[in-house]
Order: sequence, then structure tokens, then C-alpha cells
Amino acid sequence: MANYHRNFSTVCQSTVRLPVKRGKSHWQSVFLKTYPNRNPLLTTEIIYIMKKSLLLLVSVLTVLTGLNAQTPERLHCFTDEMYRESIAQDPSVLKTREDLEAYTRQFVAHRNVQRTNGGPAVYIIPVVFHVLHEYGNENISDAQIMDCIMNMNRDFRKQNSDTINIVSAFQAVAADAQIEFRLATLDPNGNCTNGIDRIYTAKTNSANNSSKLNPWPNDMYLNIWTAKTLENTGAAAYAHLPGTVSGIYDGIMSRYDYIGTIGAGGPAGLHTISHEAGHHFNLLHPWGSTNSPGVACGDDFVGDTPETQGWTSCNLSGSICNPPVIENVQNFMEYSYCDCMYTFDQRDRMHATLNSSVAGRNNLWTTQNLTATGTLNPPTASLCAPIADFWTTTQAICEGRSITYKDYSWNGDVAQYNWIFPGGNPATSTDSMPVVTYNTAGIYDVTLIVSNANGSDTMVRTGFVRVNNTIGNLTPMLTSFDQAADLPGTEGWINNLDAGTTTWTRITTTGANGTTNCIRINNYTNTAGQTDEWITPSYDISNLTSARFRFYVANAQRNSTSADLLRVFTSTNCGESWTPRYTKQGATLATAGIKATSFTPTATEWRLDTFNLTGLAPRTNVRFKFQNISDRGNNTYIDEVQITGTPNNVDEVDEVTTGFSLFPNPTSSATTIQFKLNSTQSVQVRIHDITGRLLNEIVNETLNADIHEYPATFTSPGIYLIDVIVGGKHHIRRLVVSE
Repeated sequence: MANYHRNFSTVCQSTVRLPVKRGKSHWQSVFLKTYPNRNPLLTTEIIYIMKKSLLLLVSVLTVLTGLNAQTPERLHCFTDEMYRESIAQDPSVLKTREDLEAYTRQFVAHRNVQRTNGGPAVYIIPVVFHVLHEYGNENISDAQIMDCIMNMNRDFRKQNSDTINIVSAFQAVAADAQIEFRLATLDPNGNCTNGIDRIYTAKTNSANNSSKLNPWPNDMYLNIWTAKTLENTGAAAYAHLPGTVSGIYDGIMSRYDYIGTIGAGGPAGLHTISHEAGHHFNLLHPWGSTNSPGVACGDDFVGDTPETQGWTSCNLSGSICNPPVIENVQNFMEYSYCDCMYTFDQRDRMHATLNSSVAGRNNLWTTQNLTATGTLNPPTASLCAPIADFWTTTQAICEGRSITYKDYSWNGDVAQYNWIFPGGNPATSTDSMPVVTYNTAGIYDVTLIVSNANGSDTMVRTGFVRVNNTIGNLTPMLTSFDQAADLPGTEGWINNLDAGTTTWTRITTTGANGTTNCIRINNYTNTAGQTDEWITPSYDISNLTSARFRFYVANAQRNSTSADLLRVFTSTNCGESWTPRYTKQGATLATAGIKATSFTPTATEWRLDTFNLTGLAPRTNVRFKFQNISDRGNNTYIDEVQITGTPNNVDEVDEVTTGFSLFPNPTSSATTIQFKLNSTQSVQVRIHDITGRLLNEIVNETLNADIHEYPATFTSPGIYLIDVIVGGKHHIRRLVVSE
């Protein structure tokens, strides 16, 4: 659907002839002369191929002769491409479409009888909007959705103000389509709803049919999904022609900014969903069933829309296919930026679909269904119980930091809030946007209870808040994923943002440098746009100079266009915010050639990647985040994650600290840590395992000049690192605990 500009103010007043249908298009005539018994509908499938052969030529000519054209960039409808996909997946769709066309011809031929005895004066269509979002601008407001419904009703009832601009040639055929859309007030289970279903999901990115979550029965509701972006980046929206797709996918998919004209919407959203609803009720583009306007003259099987090549500009006197008959540039099914009308024959074609059993459109407007969906009568001010929902800009903080919570409850106005914050200060709140401080490291739940006079709802987000201490693990470090606990590691975690079945996983069948352990993200089978993150434990790099971060990576492209993305970030505030350090995608990320099957690297298909940590030292709390965004290409592997550098300030005996010792050493269970301070100093005493992982901090305070002793007990044999930090200088001794 075009990215419309609605400042149309000038109407061409030239003398024109009334539109007269000239029968079949040139391409149809050519084809039917060869295949005289072919159904006209099916000729479009062949004609499409013929038209596409012209498209390349037109594109070349555009480059050569059309460089001065200043047509604004537009996003279009993707319905025709979805139709082609449906035919490819299920050829029986053509038979269903042929049957519907036969029914439509009969219905239109007897339209006067049908209007008298067939359908209602106005067809009422129950609607539900499924808002796919990640709590960004794509979580569009109720007001924006209601604006969209209002615009649709104006368009279909010929109440849109821009009808005054209809050129004289088409004023007589501009029709009230006698179709009205109403947001449902009852869901499929009979529960109160405002007709808006909000769904938190990463599938709002690069949305396609697999993103059509929680579909309501398509014979009861017109399902409209809204998303942040579509898989086809050149598309604003798409629908499915009746009978071409399974009921769970039937409906309209649209970018959020093509819904209505207020809020996150704009001029492009004025008629976009009206265009897609036209497709839903079996209207084609006026030039035929392709997405290639301007290529060749075509037909839409509608008597009072003249044959046209299709328009992406508003040439109100345009006449190419059958001069001097002008073409209906202002039709809602065109790609122009001045569309403002349906025709009477388009109305009859839609009514035929609403009376056909194909795709259940004939049940939508029945009294029984309008009663079941709560749309029999115009909406009233009745209030539903709210559905609890909330979010925050971050879920990971350091001890002593605060989080601001924002209410996103929907379906009904909230009269009362009740928040519960285990581990937080305050522990409870009745504010709509509370600020909570967490002083102790841990993982905490958050509960929100919302209510009004009609009921209440509760949302519990388990493990929603992660409060991290500010003490990092000792470095240098190397993680080779030899132990199951290495992923995610102590105080590390995995964000499976789409809650999919695949995410970062430790495997034991391959690895870099001849090892058999590593971690993998399965881009080969997961969904395009899926985002998965591994956040490492925290590391103390204050004792390193020339610190660098290193890891081995292996990746293959599925094909030359696949563009899986790997990024690495650093955080110095416990994961509250992140700084990008490394980005590779597609061919740049790949370490092997094109692999059409699921990729497992050989010994030579690994690459060592590295970046310096300049600017982070002397940080004592650095985390790393590996982020994979799938293009459904091929698998990515990571191994031997390492922080390197030159240790400094280690094991120094100076004027400040003397006599650092452990006794006994070796020991079977316990030791005493002893050191002498020559002046008052800030001191931390930490115990790490041999990999540098922090196990315990037994001292963190300012100590006077004196000899200090601290007992330490161990329950497991092994080698431990005892780190005494005095004034920022590390003093490390090894302790052997025997069995």
C-alpha cells in the first residue's frame, strides 16, 4: 500500500468520457485466443508471468529516462505475493478461487434480487486488532486503533471527506459499499473485550504469517495484526484473498504506522486498511492480480473500473489502456496517493463474497454472530475489567540501584493498582508508575494487580528483576564450556526474547582447536528475526593492562543473501545499559562457504576474533553480551571465550602490605588469611576458584594499620585463589585444599 500524502487540493477539470468497460485486457485476449476454454480468473496466473517479463525492461527504461521523476518513496501492499505463495503451497486454491468467481458472477448478475432478498441493508463486520509489540511505539494506543476503524467506516460508507475530490467521470459510480466495521465487545469465549488484543512478542519484528499469534475464529471476526516491521521490507500491509489460506492466517497484517492517522500513525494510515479490507472481501488491484502497477494493462473483473495499468501517482486524467477513457486513479484499490472511492460493482463483488461460504465470510454479519461477538448494536460505554500488564526499561541493575515500572494494562480502564516487589523498597505500591530500589543481589518476582468496578486481573513476572553485585570474577580468564555450568555461568543468564524452543545451547560434539565443547545458536531452524542473548558473568579487569576480549567463532551462510547477525556488547553497570563492541553479519560473519544443510564446523572453519577493552580499565565489574539475530541462515558457534592482558599489582610486597600468608597451606578444610597493614586502607578479601570465578567475599571495609586475620573454610577439595585487594592493588596466593 502506498505511503500516501493527503494534501490533495487540486482536481483536474478537463473534459473526459464516462468510463466504459472494454471487456478483456490485451493480455487476456492474447491468452484466450490460444486457450479459449480457460477460465478468465486463471488467465491472470499466466498473464502475471508475461507482465513480469516486461518489468525488467520497464525498470531499465526508468533508470535511463525517469531519473528526473520525484515520486515519493512508498510502501505497497503484499497481498498478491501472498496469493502466489498460497498457490505454490496448495494448487487446489485455484479451484476454490474459480468456484468463488463463478458464484460472484451469478450474484452480480442477479444483484437486484440479492439486494432485496439476500443480505442486510448494511453488513456489520466484527473486528479484533492483535497488537504485536515489545513495549515500544509499535504498542499503539486504543485511540489510534479507533481512529483506524473510524476511517474504514467512512471509506466503506462513502462518508470520507475527500469524496468531494472525485472527478466528474466517476461521481456517478462512486458507491456506499454498505459495510460497517465494529470492534468486538465479546471474545471467542464470551468474555468482555474492547476488541484489542495486546501480545508481547519478538515476532513483531520482520512479521509474517507465523507472527499471527492468538487468531480468533476467522468466520466470527476480521483479524487484524499490527507489527513493528514486516518480513518484506517494501510492504506496508497485506491481506489474503478469500479461500487462499488457512483460517489461522486469514486476516490482515500491517505495520503499526499504517494504522490510523493519529499517534504513531500518519497520512499513510488514512486508507491503508480500507485497501486491505477490500482484498479480504475479494477485490483485486484494478490492473489485476499482480503487485506490478505501471507494467501492462490489466483487469480486476469489475465492470465499472476501467481497464488500467495501475498508478503510483495521482494523474486524474490518466488514460493509457483505452484512450480517451480515463482510468480510476482514485480507487481505494489503486496505489495512487489520492484514492477516495469504491465503485458500485466493487460493492457488489464484496457483497458476493459476504454471501459465499468460501472462507466463512458469510457468517461474519449474521445476527447470531453479531450477538456472539457483541457487535449487534453500536458500541456503548460499557467497561471491561482490565488485563494487567507492565514493563520497565531495564530488568538488570546493580545493588542499590532503582527501577521505574510502567503500567501497560489494557482492555479496560484501571481504577486501582496494587504492586508487590519482593526484595524491593518499597515492597508494595498503589502508584501507576512506582520507583523501586533494590539493595541486595538476587533475582526477584514482580506482581501487579489491577482492578475496576467490573473485575480485576493479576500479572506475575517470575524472575523479572536481576540485581547483581558489583564484584567481578578474577581475570585473566578462559571459558571453554567444558562444564555444563559454563553456560550461562555464575550470575550469567540467557535472554530468549521470543520464548522460542531454540536459544544459546552448550553442545559436546565439536569445538575450536580440536576440543569437543562449545556453544551454538541454531539459526538453521529458528525464526527469522529471532533474538537470543547470552550475558556473561561479571569480570574484574582492574588488574590488567592491555586487556583484550577474544573468542573463536564459526558460521556458514545458508545462501548468498542470508544475513545472520552476531554482536557483542559490554556493560559496566550490571547489565542496565550496553555499549556495542563487535558486529559481524552475513558474509562478514561467515567462516565457511555456503552450506545448504545444517552447519557443523570442521577444525579449519573456526576464526579467532578479538577486540580491545581500552577505556574500561580499571573497571571491577564488566559484563559481556553475545547477541544473535537470526535471518534463518545457518548455525553460529562460539568457543574459548577469553579475557587476556598483563596482570599488574599482583603479589607485591610494599610499604602498605606485608606478611600476606595462608596457614596451613595445603589444608584439608580450613585456613587462616593473614596480612599486615602499615596504614589505614580500604580492603577486600575475596576467594575465587582456579578459573577466576568469585566464590565469596569475606571482607569489604576500611581497616586500620595492624595485623589482620580471617578464617576461611572449604567444603570441596581443589585449588583456590585468595585475593587481598588493598587500595586497588591485588595480592594473590594459591591455596590447595586436599581430600
